Amino acid sequence: MKTASDLFYKHGINSIGIDRIIAESGVAKMTFYRHFPSKCSLVAEYLAHRDQAWQRLVNEFTGDASKPPLERLLAIFNALERSIKNPGFYGCPFIKTLAEFGPERNEPQVQERLDSHFKGMEAVVARLLKEIRPKDSKSLVAPLMSLICGTIVVAQATGKTDIANRNREVVKSLLHD
Repeated sequence: MKTASDLFYKHGINSIGIDRIIAESGVAKMTFYRHFPSKCSLVAEYLAHRDQAWQRLVNEFTGDASKPPLERLLAIFNALERSIKNPGFYGCPFIKTLAEFGPERNEPQVQERLDSHFKGMEAVVARLLKEIRPKDSKSLVAPLMSLICGTIVVAQATGKTDIANRNREVVKSLLHD
């Protein structure tokens, strides 16, 4: 799984074949297929592991209920900044997978993992927004999700590591009463 995860994240899913994963991991072909009967099952498991890691990171930054909700919401951008400044940053594995396995691919296992990730992130944002701006929180979820996802895309596309800080300031001014 680690070998597949590293290769998928760095090079993309479609450019990495099962034979390369098997060769680089040193796992016997029979053993590999016993655990992952298809590439899509491997991709779904890869996304599950990436989502768990992302949820832990977001919770690390937003989970302290003693802090004000706005501070916790803005902390999402601190988590993004940490990810972006990591030397092994190659973008968002979910956005990259969506580009390769969008709904038109009809791969239910993969689509389910993608949907779960984005809905989970949206739920975190919606919950915090409801505490910050109860009257208009629903209308603010989509713009904030765009800023969160856009932060990662812009960082990957341009190499600008300050984009999380810039978007954090945009959110701060957007939510300022």
